[in-house]
Amino acid sequence: MTLKPVIVRPLGGILGGEVLGIDLSAPAAGVGRALACALSEYGVLVCREGNIPLEEEQFLGRLFSQDARFHCAASGGLPPARFSEAMDPAWHDERPAAILVRAEQVPAQGGESIWSSLHAAYRSLSAPMRRYLATLNAAHVCPEGQMEIWRPLVAPHPVTCEACLDFSPDFTSQIGGVPEEESRLILKLLRNHVYTPENQIRIPWCEGMLVLWDCRIAHHYPVGGFAAPGWRLTGFSSRRIHAADPPAGENRTG
Repeated sequence: MTLKPVIVRPLGGILGGEVLGIDLSAPAAGVGRALACALSEYGVLVCREGNIPLEEEQFLGRLFSQDARFHCAASGGLPPARFSEAMDPAWHDERPAAILVRAEQVPAQGGESIWSSLHAAYRSLSAPMRRYLATLNAAHVCPEGQMEIWRPLVAPHPVTCEACLDFSPDFTSQIGGVPEEESRLILKLLRNHVYTPENQIRIPWCEGMLVLWDCRIAHHYPVGGFAAPGWRLTGFSSRRIHAADPPAGENRTG
């Protein structure tokens, strides 16, 4: 896929594309539109060219709207649970649309992450189950357990209009309007579908690598190596992927 000024190669499987080139001399709006288009198609974008002369703020200025926020995801060793907490937006009140992580430093043994397609996980369910789940709301609990955020369990992507699960195996805690036992069964069913290998892509981290994912399409899960010392990961999040992208929860029409 070539959308000047961005070149993306599909990684294969259910989602994921590798960014092979970004023309930073092009107008910022063009870079942002091209990356936003690629992200809506692939869900996850990986750039392994660690020598790209980018300042994070410059990169985000070309990609995100003005509400992009910086946070340091890790410095030193970080248990997978803490990494999930930092990089899983399900429990956030103002749920970001996208997250960008840069591996500034990686330990010798490295580490891997899994991204699951929330659209593919939903589509792999039977039609009657999809219709049933589309009527339900789900609670997402913050890591301290002091606050619950309720949202529809199934929501259309604001750009592609594809139905996606709004579900996190770590932070979605309850299904509303059903008995507790039924809620537990639904959560177990969804967890199994999100973690089905056919709905996932698994990527090893390397130093200098950038990964950008659309949180409304892809769920991130760290699978190993993150507790080892030697990591330095920096991350950004934004409630919009590009100025042309509607706010989270707002559907595009026409």
